[in-house]
Amino acid sequence: MTEQEACSACGELIADRFLLKVSDTSWHARCLRCCVCQTPLDHQPSCFVRHGSVYCRPDYVR
Repeated sequence: MTEQEACSACGELIADRFLLKVSDTSWHARCLRCCVCQTPLDHQPSCFVRHGSVYCRPDYVR
């Protein structure tokens, strides 16, 4: 049995079938959002991290 990981956004254990890994952190799919515009990133082809915060492409390049 594998140990459950805590979501970087909400802090709850991830018991979902899928979890997302971004820059060595784990996320519920519903919790992975751009820190600026709150766009969900679970269906985006990429996301970007700067100083520990997660961004969508448009907000990252600003």
